[in-house]
Amino acid sequence: MLVLLAASPTVRAEGGGWAEGLARLVSGRIPALEKELSAIERELPALPDVPVADQGGTGGFARLYPKDRPGAEGGFAVEIRCAAPGMVSTVALVPARRYGVRGLESQFGMPDAFRIELIDDSGAVVALVAEEKNLWAHPARDGHPFFYEVAPPVLAAGMRVSASRLRRDPDVEDNHVHAWAEAFLFEGNRNLATGGTVSCEEGSSSAAPWHWANAFLLDGQTPLGLPEIPAGVHRNVGWMSEGRPKATDSAWLEMDLLESKNLDAVRLFPAKRPTSDLPSGFGFPRRFTIIVLERDPAAGTETRVAERTVEMANPGHNPVRVPLEACRGRYIRLEATELWKAFKDYPAFLALSELEVLEGEDNQALGAIVRSTDGIGNIIGYGMQYWNAASLSDGFGPDGRLVPHREWLGQLNQRLALETRRHSLRQERQGIINDWRRMTVATFGTLGGAATLLLIALPIRYRLRSRRELARVRERIAGDLHDEVGSNLGSIQMLADLAEGHRDPTKELKRIQRIAAETVSAVRDIVWLLRPQGDHRIGTVEHLRETGSIMIDPLDWEFSANEAAWQCELSDEANRHLFLFFREALHNALRHSGATRVDVRVEEAGGRFCLSVADDGGGIPPDRLARPSTLRALRQRAEALSAEFQVDSAPGAGTRLKLEIPLPGTLRKSSRKRPAGP
Repeated sequence: MLVLLAASPTVRAEGGGWAEGLARLVSGRIPALEKELSAIERELPALPDVPVADQGGTGGFARLYPKDRPGAEGGFAVEIRCAAPGMVSTVALVPARRYGVRGLESQFGMPDAFRIELIDDSGAVVALVAEEKNLWAHPARDGHPFFYEVAPPVLAAGMRVSASRLRRDPDVEDNHVHAWAEAFLFEGNRNLATGGTVSCEEGSSSAAPWHWANAFLLDGQTPLGLPEIPAGVHRNVGWMSEGRPKATDSAWLEMDLLESKNLDAVRLFPAKRPTSDLPSGFGFPRRFTIIVLERDPAAGTETRVAERTVEMANPGHNPVRVPLEACRGRYIRLEATELWKAFKDYPAFLALSELEVLEGEDNQALGAIVRSTDGIGNIIGYGMQYWNAASLSDGFGPDGRLVPHREWLGQLNQRLALETRRHSLRQERQGIINDWRRMTVATFGTLGGAATLLLIALPIRYRLRSRRELARVRERIAGDLHDEVGSNLGSIQMLADLAEGHRDPTKELKRIQRIAAETVSAVRDIVWLLRPQGDHRIGTVEHLRETGSIMIDPLDWEFSANEAAWQCELSDEANRHLFLFFREALHNALRHSGATRVDVRVEEAGGRFCLSVADDGGGIPPDRLARPSTLRALRQRAEALSAEFQVDSAPGAGTRLKLEIPLPGTLRKSSRKRPAGP
């Protein structure tokens, strides 16, 4: 029945397996969950997203503490004072970010629990905004801002954020960090925190003041990018000047509001970097002057109504508000006297995505006419996106429609709610599927228990019988080789020795003797490997010694091994490669080196089985030793053993071969004692 359920097209979910298909068939909750999940997936594209890439700008506020929990109430607190009290209707906090060798930390320094309170001029609490707990376990937050509506609005002079559990900073020993990127206190769309102050009585400052400072908590820069929301296809990404050789080559642009308007600030939006290898804040001027002008065409006169010069570091992908004295004017002129220039051989540019002229929070520049010294018209960029002067007054950033920070943060909070709900629905859906899987498996497991035992028992019995039969076959082959082939080869060797005593030995007779002796030794190795391991079989080291006594008997030789080596047993496969290595090494010493003495040393120490074969022969010339074909067979055996192979040789100084085999996984300790005798 289980097989039929899995195969049925009405039960099997595409890519989901039989359990998901069965759950969908018999549970009325699964379709409802999937319907809600589909609705969420349709809503998410209309909301802004939290970017992953580095947006540049300042890091924010960060404070270090020697422990993770405060000793007294409010011990890990940061206090924000507004420039002037106001009716606070919304509070927002943006988690800090850090990019390091471990990758992106999207919530660097965010406490697991904290409390937000609005305070008055004296520091007394006027309203509790929020208490958050267990934030590190949140399944979907991942850098989303905290956003709280205050209803009804409360008259306040600032706010206090008190953390009660901190993470350890991995880069600063025995320290815990409390960090935030940006804080907002909104009265409508106006941020009361702009121009305010930040204080923190306890803890110590971060070691990177260029990235972390109290003032950075209120500088308007976040790691979330520009305040844009998706608005369909929009190809105007901004305006960019022609490239200049030097950063000090000035550039300017001028905006005509078409009529005189009241204003008190200008807001500049950085351009989107055209390629990924450029930093955020591409083209934003390092030093510039904002000038408000009125002109009388009839009289040919020009009046400077207001003027302000700004010098600043790259704000990254963050808008920059330039406050002005409240005034009235028609023309806004931006004169950049120090341009953006990232690299020595890269041109200097002035680039922006939008230029807003503000009265309060209202943009007076929508549809304004922009002209500049460059006047280069449309520039077609990557993905058929256009750089043109009209982009600076169309109300759009490079990726969407520009909105007030309060609206943008609110929509990011909506995305968080939807992503949290999506996670919950997916967990519930998977739980239902898992329940049906367990129930189905348990049912069929109970019904098929006897059959399962039978199916398991029969193969086990068959494998045991096959192993016994294989052992008998190996023993029979080993016996036949020893009794028949070994005996006959031994007879050949003995007859060759007798023939040598009756007449002068010829080269052919000596060759017969040598081949017979080596073949007898090889058959002994095969028989040794075929016989099952046990106390009746000699150990690995003892077999190495016997093989040496046969192969290099014509030479002066010595074999030695430490006590640990005598008790060491390798696996059958490891023994096979070891003996083939050993035989090849002895063969080279006997037939090719011209040696008169061979020393063999075996040790087991430090979890490694070490074999050393040294002769006093003619050695191997360096040019020949460097050839891949030299000692190729020995290197192949070492590679098969995952062993280290070393060759120490020089002409006239003999050759020393050393093989070190790692023992974990292959070592078997034996109770064998070192055999008596040399």
